[in-house]
Amino acid sequence: MRAGTLIASCLCLCIPPLTSAVAADTAIGASYTTERVIDDFSATKSSDWQVDITHTFDNKVSIGGAVKYYDTAGTSDSKTNAQIGIGYTVNLEKLALTGSVGVGQHFIHSDDSENFPYYYVSLAGALPINDKWTWNAFRLRYRNAFDSDNDYNTPEVATGVSYKVDGHNSLSLMVVYDWSESEPSYTGLEFGYKYHF
Repeated sequence: MRAGTLIASCLCLCIPPLTSAVAADTAIGASYTTERVIDDFSATKSSDWQVDITHTFDNKVSIGGAVKYYDTAGTSDSKTNAQIGIGYTVNLEKLALTGSVGVGQHFIHSDDSENFPYYYVSLAGALPINDKWTWNAFRLRYRNAFDSDNDYNTPEVATGVSYKVDGHNSLSLMVVYDWSESEPSYTGLEFGYKYHF
C-alpha cells in the first residue's frame, strides 16, 4: 500500500492551489460501452455504463471522479469501479494534451466477490477539426492494482471523435482496445454524452 499512500499524498498536495483558482468549467458525463469479444466482433463480452464529473479550473488543472459498472454477458457476474483523479491540460498549438493520475476501488460481484484498490495514469490528445467536431486522437491509460496478485494490469488505448451540439451539450464516439495481464481483452465501442456548465 506504499504506492497508494504516495499517490494519495500527491493528490492532497495538489488540492491547496486549486482553492485560489477561478472556476472555468464543470462537465457531467455518461457513457455506454459495448465490449466485443476479441476474435469475434459480433459477440458481446460485456456492457459497461459510466457516470462521471470533472471540474476544470482556469489554470487548466482538473479534478474529477467516475463510477463505472461492468455487466458480464451470459453470467450473473458484474464489476464496479469508483475512482477519483487530478489532471492538467497543456495546449500545443491546436493539440490539447491532458495527463491525469488517480486512485480507485474495484468491486467484484460474483460467487467469489473481492474488492481491491488500484491506481491509474492516463494521457489524452484532442485536436479540433472545426467549431463543432473534435478528433480525440488518442487516449492512453495504464491501470493496475496496488497488489499485483489481484491481476488487474489493464492498459487501454482509444481514439474517436466528439461533436459539440451547443454551448452545453456534446456527444462522442470512441473505439477502445483493452488488455488484461498482457493479453488482449476486448474491442469496444463507447458512446458518450457530456453536459457543460
